[in-house]
Amino acid sequence: MLHRALYSLSILSLSIATAHAAETYTLDTPRLTGIDNFRDLAGTTSAYTTSRDGVMRSGVFYRSNALTPSGTDLEILNGLGISDVYDLRTPSEAAGTPDTLPSGASYQLIDIIGSTTSGSNITTSALNITSAAQAVAMMEDTNRAFVSDAGMRGQFAVLFNELAGADGAALFHCTAGKDRTGWTAAVLLSIAGVDDATIMQNYLATNDYTADRVAATLAHMPASYAAIYAPLLGVQASYLQAGFDEVVAQYGSMDNYLKEGLGLSQETIYVLRGKMVYYSSLPETAGLLGNAAAGAQLLTQLQNSSLAGDYTAYNYYLQSAIDSGTLSGVESTIGGQVHADATSYLLRQDALIDKAAEPYASGIELQAGQRRLWMTGLAGYQGNDGSAEAASSNEHTQGTMLGVTQRFSEQLSGHAGFGYSRGNVGGAGGEVDTDLTFIGLGARFAPNGLERGLFVDANLSGGWLDYDSSRELGGGLGKVSGDSDGTLVGAALALGYRLPVSSVTLEPSLGLRVSRLDLDGFQEQGNDLALDVDDTKETRTSAVANLKASFAPQSLSGGWQLVPGLEVGYEHVLGDHEVDSEGQLLGLDISQRAAFDSRYQFTGAFSLTANLGELSLGAQAGISGGGDSHGASGGLKASYQF
Repeated sequence: MLHRALYSLSILSLSIATAHAAETYTLDTPRLTGIDNFRDLAGTTSAYTTSRDGVMRSGVFYRSNALTPSGTDLEILNGLGISDVYDLRTPSEAAGTPDTLPSGASYQLIDIIGSTTSGSNITTSALNITSAAQAVAMMEDTNRAFVSDAGMRGQFAVLFNELAGADGAALFHCTAGKDRTGWTAAVLLSIAGVDDATIMQNYLATNDYTADRVAATLAHMPASYAAIYAPLLGVQASYLQAGFDEVVAQYGSMDNYLKEGLGLSQETIYVLRGKMVYYSSLPETAGLLGNAAAGAQLLTQLQNSSLAGDYTAYNYYLQSAIDSGTLSGVESTIGGQVHADATSYLLRQDALIDKAAEPYASGIELQAGQRRLWMTGLAGYQGNDGSAEAASSNEHTQGTMLGVTQRFSEQLSGHAGFGYSRGNVGGAGGEVDTDLTFIGLGARFAPNGLERGLFVDANLSGGWLDYDSSRELGGGLGKVSGDSDGTLVGAALALGYRLPVSSVTLEPSLGLRVSRLDLDGFQEQGNDLALDVDDTKETRTSAVANLKASFAPQSLSGGWQLVPGLEVGYEHVLGDHEVDSEGQLLGLDISQRAAFDSRYQFTGAFSLTANLGELSLGAQAGISGGGDSHGASGGLKASYQF
């Protein structure tokens, strides 16, 4: 959402890609002449560091005394992107010194003490103070009341919920900007994870910011009165410490005070922390490589997006991960590796189409002018082991192809077919289903006749692709899904030699294969971490070597003949063999690599064909492997010659 852009811009001074949270950065918060206690909650001169390797963001929350800016002050305030002003004074205080608001800022009065019993007691006590010790005691009691008084807790609850929902930078203030404002600032810094000593330092900085005004006020009092009332005009460590001690006494911890005392939800606490703190290193990211490292970087960068510091699934997940010390594997799922896996899988489908047609493609068993109608089934599996670069993936294929082969002459045959292939690719928490409807064409030419000698094979295929994906992100982030469509085309050219030797015919060949995948980009749906996946335009070129062995037919009873066959193959990718997918999330780029990253792949297959006259039935089983990938395939086939 655009409203988060205002506070996100404040972090641009920090070199996000390389900065470490332990390295603070200088703040240039202006000092205002008419509002002397105006300052950035992030720090005084430099941004505070927080627990778990965080650093406070500037320009998110400002604290101050009553808004009585000079003309120059107002110009400065107008340039800070302040969208909300929260006045913590009583109605009478606000009426006596009305705020002058920054341009475009909304105003809300949240009376912290005026309508409470403790507030009345505080007012009465202030009128009856006769010593400095009583003044100190009253200020300590006031801070205790911030914790113990139900009415005040209710007003603070309103304030913190409003701060969480502020659209841009927010400013909160009371009259002097030290007590109600000081407690608010201390609680916010506690939520951010700033250490106690730094919180106290921030609290006591009021004495420096307001020193001139306080000195001038005391100078107009008789010395005896000045000594009594001086503790009311400044702050002392014991004031804030009294409030902290009351938190421990009544609730045991600040977290319990926030949830039980103020009734804040965990979501609201996380939104406040997400607004205030940037973590330059996330849990369990040291030493990550490849896809996981890219995912962790994306999770880190998203802290400066509209998803951070707001009521989003991402913000709740990230803040939970910070607390628990684990990213729960989301670093490996957020980038959409499965889209790269699916791309790699589809680029290898052209070879499977050719394999399906291959048993009947040559037309050698036909006489010139004869045809053979055939059908073959496809089934296959491949597993790709994970590595430091990518998570493991698996691929399943099933399909059918129907075709016809004709021998045109002694030297030339051709075939044509159509079919479908359904694929399923799983990996890195995702799953992609592909439906490919395709046609295939091919021809063999042998100058000395198809039965023996040199030959050339040429194959073309083209298909229309439906693409559906779903991804479980993990970490309580839910599921995203998407769909697209595209085309897959392929071409292969091979030079071979057919050599009958005794009871076996050998057929070695060498060639080239080119596959081209064009898949339209699409926007995933489901939650705020859905990716905008880029168009896929990927070409894969390979050198291919095959050796087929067909054995002499074995006669069986009933006139059947059984023909066994063996085939081994090798495919070597030329050029870049690694396959990536690209996407964006809120303008941030993410690249992922497929688990299958081998330049080469070996295949082996055994087939049996039973012939009875014009009828032919058969089956084939094969294995494949390359690098850390392994697979198996099989299929049934049938044909009729006419």
